[in-house]
Amino acid sequence: MRLTPIFDTNIFGHVQDGSIPTKDWRFLLAHRPGHGWPLSSVTALELLAGVHKVPSERFSQHREQVELACNLSKGRIHEEPRFLICKEVLKVPFSLPRLPPELLADYMTVVRRAGSREEILANRVRVKGLHKGKGHSGLAGFETSVFEELLDGPKREWLKRSENFADEVYPRWREHFQETGKRLPDEMCEGIASRLVSDVERAEYCKSFLRWMGAPVETESVADIAKRLDAALEYTAFVAREHLTRNYNLEKNKSDVYDQFQLHYLAMDRFIIVSEDRNLRSRTARSSQAKRIVSFHEFLKSL
Repeated sequence: MRLTPIFDTNIFGHVQDGSIPTKDWRFLLAHRPGHGWPLSSVTALELLAGVHKVPSERFSQHREQVELACNLSKGRIHEEPRFLICKEVLKVPFSLPRLPPELLADYMTVVRRAGSREEILANRVRVKGLHKGKGHSGLAGFETSVFEELLDGPKREWLKRSENFADEVYPRWREHFQETGKRLPDEMCEGIASRLVSDVERAEYCKSFLRWMGAPVETESVADIAKRLDAALEYTAFVAREHLTRNYNLEKNKSDVYDQFQLHYLAMDRFIIVSEDRNLRSRTARSSQAKRIVSFHEFLKSL
């Protein structure tokens, strides 16, 4: 099986700042397939969300990252991982809201052609044609905050699940947090950390995921999806453990939601993730899928 790389968002920042040498980037481009390597929908969303908060004087730098991503992918974008899981693994219709890859590609085109964020907000970006625009030339733009808002729902669900778990194990955690600045007493932390990675907790997460996807919750299905989401489960458990025992702030670490979604691509055997994010790799090091998360230079060696 030929493995398909998913390039994490940080790759393009590393190319831009020189952490990934220009000669290595050119080598990669020279060895890409004729139609490029399609960009992850998650990476596209994170790049588009970044437009909203980037300072005006740094817009051109952010646009350059979008340009790098589009050059590598030649404008092609994968379906989001949950859609692929429903289609290829669970064999059920995908019923959740989603942005089609063609629409994401249009948004990326608008950013590439924009001279500033203000042009995007004012719908004054001149484009030659868009997938959803029926190919006509004209002016385009979009409300840049929409992409951050798309992730607010999953982020709230993640936070809610963590707080529900805290309610179960220590009902007065809110009062304890107000009094001490900690969610749980120190003597509880070790036991909670062990429980978060237990088979029981993993199974409960997988049952919730299957219900969310509209798939039957059966013993065999839970076991299979637990195996396919192993890296995502490891990552989720780490963040939940840090949130509960060390007061890790999900609001200040918004990229965690993107990382968790990115890891869902590993549910399909053909994907690997190419990332320079050491945290992503260390947090999934114990996963059975850890070898499918490789550095940029490891990937180059495979070409």
